[in-house]
Amino acid sequence: MDGMGTSVIEIRDLRVVAGRDGGRWGPVSLSVGRGEVHAVLGGHGTGKTTLLETVAGQRRAVSGSVRVSGGGPGVVWREGGLFPGLTVAEVVDAWRRWTLDPLTRAQALRLTGLAGLASVTFERLDAAERRLLDLALALVGRSDILLLDEPFAGLEASAASRVRGVLRSLAGDGTTILFTTRDIGEACRADHVTVLDGDLPFLGITVPAVHAA
Repeated sequence: MDGMGTSVIEIRDLRVVAGRDGGRWGPVSLSVGRGEVHAVLGGHGTGKTTLLETVAGQRRAVSGSVRVSGGGPGVVWREGGLFPGLTVAEVVDAWRRWTLDPLTRAQALRLTGLAGLASVTFERLDAAERRLLDLALALVGRSDILLLDEPFAGLEASAASRVRGVLRSLAGDGTTILFTTRDIGEACRADHVTVLDGDLPFLGITVPAVHAA
């Protein structure tokens, strides 16, 4: 795969209709390079999820443009999936049956560090493992772009570190990651941060991240 720097997500002066009141959201511009981990930082109501929905093709732009290179991105929403009674292997196999040319189960579990948990039921997974299972399902379709809605929300420090390590490994292999967060510490661990400012509604300002220890 190409190294970081080749743009695979380009958003220019994006405006969309959002919310039940039909309010206008935007403008936002940002660019994400191949193999880059890019954070979208903002508080509640600043439009983070709206941005991901638009990049994923679930919302239409009023004006501006969104370009995503390659196939459709893999998406993980904050709520995550619930799979009572199923093992990790059964969940991944079910996803694979609905996917054209999927990764093998072994590949999806290896990439997310779940290879040793194939026979474990969903109820026995901890918070980090459930988040990683959602990630494995997003990867089944062989996408090299991931859109993640607050992937570290609700995780303790050790669990967040585990998820972060998997994301960094994927990025090192060329996967492009765009994630939202309310946590400035997590944003600072990304390569670049786009700030959605609640005082200047939906104005996207992108800066290099200052890496936290």
